[in-house]
Amino acid sequence: MSILKGVLQEELQRLRTNIAAYEQKLSTLPKGYLYVQAKNGRAYCYRKWRQGSKILSCYVGEDGSDEAKQAKADYSERKRLEAALRQLRKEEARLTKALRHYGD
Repeated sequence: MSILKGVLQEELQRLRTNIAAYEQKLSTLPKGYLYVQAKNGRAYCYRKWRQGSKILSCYVGEDGSDEAKQAKADYSERKRLEAALRQLRKEEARLTKALRHYGD
């Protein structure tokens, strides 16, 4: 059983390394969500996020501009990373629980 315990510990360490890398990458991406608002027949892109109890908004650019495209790419990357991070944390909890049976 010590071989299995060693494999579980290695996998847990790998997961924790990946979690730290994902969290680091998430810290570089802007928080919040994007929304498009139409004014005078033109579409404008804004970012909203929460800071404490306040909800802040920031103009990104006209929808279709390079800034808006980059903001949309960052937003989709953030969502993808957050989903992957949730899965990694579930797996970490499952491995931690399994290792408790081996005295760790």
